[in-house]
Amino acid sequence: MKRAALLLIAAAVAGALVSGCCPCRHLATGSRDSVRVEVRERVEYVHDTVEVAVPVEVVRQTVRDTVSRLETSVAQSEARITPDGSLLHSLENKDVSFKVDFELPIIHRDSTTYRSFYRTYTVEVPRPLTGWQRFRLRGFWVLLAALLVAWRRPITTLFRRAI
Repeated sequence: MKRAALLLIAAAVAGALVSGCCPCRHLATGSRDSVRVEVRERVEYVHDTVEVAVPVEVVRQTVRDTVSRLETSVAQSEARITPDGSLLHSLENKDVSFKVDFELPIIHRDSTTYRSFYRTYTVEVPRPLTGWQRFRLRGFWVLLAALLVAWRRPITTLFRRAI
């Protein structure tokens, strides 16, 4: 029982001496990425003029009646009596085009992509060991030597049985 307690205490002291030695500091690492897209739409109206062409048409009709002539800005009409007593009527559109004003919508679409990427690196900053850390490093080997000397008989019998 005394041996088991001694062994347990020795293992706890050895674990305490070995753990916790850190000769350098580590800075945190990580990265972050973000993408943002902005879409802007703008409508602009431009004043414009369109010419509308009127097609040329010719229509003739013959009837027995009196003489007539009619003219507008787009067409002209003429009616007359022929020698046999019938009426000759002709209707012709003039070769004219009209100008029509209107507002033409122009749509401007702009998209801007914003991408930001942040990356942090691990930087090891070397520094000298503290007094406590040096003591723990040296104390481990001293404790190991003391344990080997104290338990030399059980260790040698263990090796003899194994061989």
